[in-house]
Amino acid sequence: MRLGCWLYPACMRYADGGGLSPAGRQRRETVRMQAAELFEQKIKPPEIARRLRVSRKSADEWHRLWRDGGAEALAGASAAAWVNATSSR
Repeated sequence: MRLGCWLYPACMRYADGGGLSPAGRQRRETVRMQAAELFEQKIKPPEIARRLRVSRKSADEWHRLWRDGGAEALAGASAAAWVNATSSR
């Protein structure tokens, strides 16, 4: 936890898509679907992270979800799904 985060509500994370608007959530899903297409082309997560300008951690997690469930698994990869997927390891 960052210093002072316990004092300020601005440090909280929100279950509603990270506080994104519906348009922002749609853009996020579009990027995940682009990642799925690149995974199908056998492109590695570090290169996908660079191309799509996302974190390596996101690309690695998307790759794991895609490997286990295909593009459909990425279609519903909301913030809540991310927490559930990472906590089940």
